Amino acid sequence: MYKIIGADQAEYGPITAEQVRQWMAEGRLNGLSKIQVDGSGEWKLLREMPEFASHLPSPPPISLGAAPQPSPVLRGSATPPVNNPLAGWALGTGIASLVCCFLPILSLVSIVLGAIALAQIKQNPRQGGRPMAIAGIVLGCLSLLMAMICWGIYFLSPDAASNPFFR
Repeated sequence: MYKIIGADQAEYGPITAEQVRQWMAEGRLNGLSKIQVDGSGEWKLLREMPEFASHLPSPPPISLGAAPQPSPVLRGSATPPVNNPLAGWALGTGIASLVCCFLPILSLVSIVLGAIALAQIKQNPRQGGRPMAIAGIVLGCLSLLMAMICWGIYFLSPDAASNPFFR
């Protein structure tokens, strides 16, 4: 007689060896199911019990050197979507424009690259990268706005005329 811990973590039994084999055939038990010989007090995995190991399905053979098979991709496509490279560049230049003291040139490049990437993604829906392109445009606009504010404050300050930058 045996006791089993089910998938719901409830204890079942005592049950006979024939019932264990029947539950294995029905898929209610597998090699990782916990089993105890009634009265032993020691829980084991079903695959560790020699009387049941022969009834478990054998694991798939391990093939050394074989290339792993790609996992199935959602949405029924054969390959995962490839990000548009311009979207990545838009995001990169948008970040750089913020880090590099609000350079207006990088801001404009980021905005233009993001817009082109969005247009290409719209034409080819299999391409990914839409969030990167949008983030690049937003960062570029934010950097351009910050640059205009900073440069405006600098040029409108009363001490700007005495700055060696204007001589």
